[in-house]
Amino acid sequence: MAAQAAVLVLAEEFVNCFTNPGFAHFTHFVLAHAALWGAPHCVTETLRLTRWHHIKHWTSSYWFMRRGRWSCAKVMRALFKALVSRLPLCKEMIFAIDDTLVKKWGRNFFGLGRYLDPTDKNPGASHRRVWGHCWVVLALLWECGPGKWFCFPLGALLFVPELVCSQEWPFCTKIELAVRLLKSLCPLNKRVIVVVDNLYAKLSLLKEVLKEGGVLISRLRSNAALYDPPQPRKKGQRGAPAKRGKKYSPAHLWRHRSKRRLLKVTIYGKRVTIKAFVGRVIPSRTLGTTPLLVVIFPQRAGKKMNVFFTTDLTMSPERLLELYAARFKIEDAFDELKTYGGFGDCRQRSYKALKRHAALCLIAYSLLRLVSVTLKGADYIETEPWWHPAGPPSVTRLRRSIYRAFGISCTLHSAPKVKKMYLLKEAA
Repeated sequence: MAAQAAVLVLAEEFVNCFTNPGFAHFTHFVLAHAALWGAPHCVTETLRLTRWHHIKHWTSSYWFMRRGRWSCAKVMRALFKALVSRLPLCKEMIFAIDDTLVKKWGRNFFGLGRYLDPTDKNPGASHRRVWGHCWVVLALLWECGPGKWFCFPLGALLFVPELVCSQEWPFCTKIELAVRLLKSLCPLNKRVIVVVDNLYAKLSLLKEVLKEGGVLISRLRSNAALYDPPQPRKKGQRGAPAKRGKKYSPAHLWRHRSKRRLLKVTIYGKRVTIKAFVGRVIPSRTLGTTPLLVVIFPQRAGKKMNVFFTTDLTMSPERLLELYAARFKIEDAFDELKTYGGFGDCRQRSYKALKRHAALCLIAYSLLRLVSVTLKGADYIETEPWWHPAGPPSVTRLRRSIYRAFGISCTLHSAPKVKKMYLLKEAA
């Protein structure tokens, strides 16, 4: 009951985003998405879990998802304010941006496309494509202690393939969606650090981050072209000033033994020592002419180079590697959202319903994570008297605790029924 009450208290932060009936529906959906951990997160299962259909007509929940008067951007800003007011943040805010694939197939689903499945490790997976939705997600990263990071998803936008777009729905790249998510947040009074994968290390995102006075951290390809700063112009020299100096490859820079440094960093919960090249370079035209601080060292196989960069030339290389390693927490959040959080369980076809379902799932997960890191004492939230694990409660344990608090059987209405023929065969 303590976890359920904590989620309800946090839901009060969103009261200004809805009308009075809409806020009641919002509380119902957030509590249901936070509690469901063994059933699909569709509207029918949320109604069954919270018994909301005994209070409101079941069609009103669908109306709230498709035509309700509320904005996902406004709700995302309210979630961000709730996190900032309760988390002891430092002088800088760290955001991660990445996309995730949700497998889905069926008729009339908006924005379906065929994508490569990065989780498929079977032979020939690199040539097979699956139907699904690709969501670009913005998340807040918070460092609880040295090397101990937590991820709080804030908002998501659906990437629609260009072949599916029409005149009514113009095509937007993933970079443009990432920029739109950053602009959705209210102006920040703290330093902003954006950590992205190499697919998002593009000039348009870099300009948006630098325009707000932020810092971009990412990585480059192992064969990326790097340049020295241009030489100072001579007196009376003709022509346009040079933007780049001599060209190098990451492998060539790594061979400079005099510029190698021993870096002791804490990544993925371990303290490791890395011998790396650290220097200032000018990137290729993909990132313009902004000077970058790069850290280069070979991969485990030794054939390719890891190239990490930051636009903050004063940042220590150890901090650069730790911040990029913290980006992996958004992958853990994707795994939790798609496995237990019902991120891809929406069965409504329209874009507005799909987007709002994704927003509610992200809010439920972030609130559970916030309860997990702020709730003191994990013993009294457990329903089993014999269960006394050490450490703060996980999101899955909080889901189970809230689910048991409703007092409903775990047997699902959507569970497959066993035919009598199989029962007769087993008896024989």
